[in-house]
Amino acid sequence: MANESNLYLRKVIHPQAKDNYRVVLKQDGTEVEIGSIGTTFHRTTMPTWRWGIDTVIPMRELESEGSGLDLKDCMKKFKAAWLRFCEDPARLDEFLAAKRPRHR
Repeated sequence: MANESNLYLRKVIHPQAKDNYRVVLKQDGTEVEIGSIGTTFHRTTMPTWRWGIDTVIPMRELESEGSGLDLKDCMKKFKAAWLRFCEDPARLDEFLAAKRPRHR
């Protein structure tokens, strides 16, 4: 089962992505990008911190995105949402199957 201790951040390397990260789940020797945390600028010069779980399967009943005060706050909120999401093993299996690359 996935848990919060298996999560880490990978910095996005892009000229326009100053404070943007992919959230990576490390499980059974594999790494899967499951979401993102970063800053956005909407109608202001001050950045807004946002977080989101990738919605590769329907997640209507769960909070899958939101905002936070900073990177640490967003990671805390992301982890809490991820743990709620992982409470259903079948949903987690479906999510990971959709995220993992197909072997040909």
